[in-house]
Amino acid sequence: MKHVTTVLAIMAHPDDELFGTGYLAKLVAEGHELSMLCTTRGEGGEVGEPPVGPKARLGVYREAEMRAAARALGARDIWFLDFVDPRMEIDGEALPIDATSQQFRAALSVHLERLRPDVVVTHGSNGEYGHPQHVYTHRTVRDALAELAPWRPSEMLTWCANTGANAEDKLTNRDDPADFSLDITPWFSTKLAVAQAHRSQHAMFLRNNRTSDLADALRREEAFRRWDTGS
Repeated sequence: MKHVTTVLAIMAHPDDELFGTGYLAKLVAEGHELSMLCTTRGEGGEVGEPPVGPKARLGVYREAEMRAAARALGARDIWFLDFVDPRMEIDGEALPIDATSQQFRAALSVHLERLRPDVVVTHGSNGEYGHPQHVYTHRTVRDALAELAPWRPSEMLTWCANTGANAEDKLTNRDDPADFSLDITPWFSTKLAVAQAHRSQHAMFLRNNRTSDLADALRREEAFRRWDTGS
């Protein structure tokens, strides 16, 4: 990825950047400028164990956590769209935002047109573990980029791509063959610091990965697919 100067990571919720944090940390360490965009404030998620606060204020807390995570990652800026994350109970049904594709695309396009990043990094086509808002974000980012002619980013990447060796991992986007993967051990301390910032989600991280150690809940190998941007 030569001559890259600006990178935009687009996430459905606070903490979704952890799918690709190692690679993003690598780019920052190489001198590239990282910006981040969250489509929601994660107000539909968990409040943590013990709770970080009342459920009614979860979006406020998670925005603060995401801003702390962005600082730990070395991001230049972070923004949030004003869509509301639908509430989901533990083991309940995940839902996408209540917005038409046109509304969602228009909101994304404002930031894409303003920032004109060289590289966009976002969710894979299967939504990692199938979360509808991850899938919706992937599709809408691609649609928004397609409408930005004649300008296009030089590269669009999606995380949790399928290397073959990781096909059975529950987070792998099985329909996204990987173009490259990397051992993110040199940037793992940054990834752990980012995860630590998401305090409200720690109980979920540990429960979902069947561990009592936050570091063990984080992947040390990250894989990405490149998508045609028409540039």
